[in-house]
Amino acid sequence: MTSRASTIQPSILELSPRACSVLLAAIVLVAVMLRVAGEWVLKHPLDSDSLAYFTMAQGLAERGELADMYGQKAFYSAGYPLLLAPFFKAFGSSVGTAIAVNLLLCAISIGLIFRLTIALSGHRGAGLIAAAIYALWFPGIWNATMLAKENLSTPLLLGIALCAVGIARGDRPAGTALIAGLLWGAALVTGGSALLLCLGVAAALLMLWRARNSFAPAFSAGLCVIAGAALVLAPWLYATNQMVGRPVLTTNAAFNLYLGHNPAATGKFVSIADTPLAKDWEATRLRLGEVGNADRLQTEALDWIEANPGRTAELAALKLAYFWQPNLPDADDFAASKSVAAIRVFEVAQYALILLLGLLAFRSRRIASDGKWIFAAMIAGFWLIHAAAYIIVRYRDPAIPLLIVMAAIPVAVGIERLSARRAPRDAA
Repeated sequence: MTSRASTIQPSILELSPRACSVLLAAIVLVAVMLRVAGEWVLKHPLDSDSLAYFTMAQGLAERGELADMYGQKAFYSAGYPLLLAPFFKAFGSSVGTAIAVNLLLCAISIGLIFRLTIALSGHRGAGLIAAAIYALWFPGIWNATMLAKENLSTPLLLGIALCAVGIARGDRPAGTALIAGLLWGAALVTGGSALLLCLGVAAALLMLWRARNSFAPAFSAGLCVIAGAALVLAPWLYATNQMVGRPVLTTNAAFNLYLGHNPAATGKFVSIADTPLAKDWEATRLRLGEVGNADRLQTEALDWIEANPGRTAELAALKLAYFWQPNLPDADDFAASKSVAAIRVFEVAQYALILLLGLLAFRSRRIASDGKWIFAAMIAGFWLIHAAAYIIVRYRDPAIPLLIVMAAIPVAVGIERLSARRAPRDAA
């Protein structure tokens, strides 16, 4: 049987459902206000990925055409612009509309973090602490101020985790598994890095098999996961077949694979202009077409991997390390202003504390063991898949809320113990 956490004893953090709802709403309001303030201060220009997502959403909303600024149909992950498009259609294509969608996704993420924390600890106060940490989490604020797919990847990942916990505990496993499949399919369209998030669902299915002492419930739930993912992926694969001549999830995967595996690769992002294929890059891309160019990049990357197995292994190890590396401030941050430097230093401290407490929390008896296994499987899968390409710091952002959930529970336990010690003194 899967074990659940022993609930934290009622005390200062044990709130009534009504009080909890009010506080959660207040946390969401604070999170939204911080992100609105961040957008007002930062005013990110539309460039690179942000421009691509904006162009795709705008084209779909205004002309019924999904294409980025280079005319590519399936290069950039489509999930985020597909979400933005109906809002652009209803309220106009603007950065403000996109930011408003980001704020909605932030509120959804906070709600999911709250529910996940309760599922793992049985305590509403711990859920509020986790929600508050995410509201104040600097990378979350940063992402919400620009058009970044991490805004959508985060609630999708959290939704999969919540469904996986429900599956493991036998809470309507077939229906919950179908929802998990739908979310996983949507996550794959939003970004290929979601591929191994299914490890968390697989762990949940194994727990269900063990709890029911029967293979049938787990097998039927697994089929529901596959069916849910297929319901989302099939229309997209059909669309890409019509747009680029082949059913593909994305043509970007081959590009990323090559950037991560070529003579100039470092484990971090390297521009295509700095690789051996820089010469005549644009002309060759146009000549071969989107799919043909992807095939060329994949062949080049696989040939290089075959010829350089030692360097490939070294790069993979570097990427796994870079994934968790703190986003340290650089000389430009300190040159900009003392305020910018202080914010960046605080962000590093914030991340280090979340990472430390989150990882240590896996040893806590206060956290349900099924949740620990599911979270560990999802984090590991999300981490390992990034060894296939290259690392940019924000790529890890969707997985950090799982560590925030874990970190919040021992914090709540500490507050409980402190209040319990002070109670006798106050009585005396």
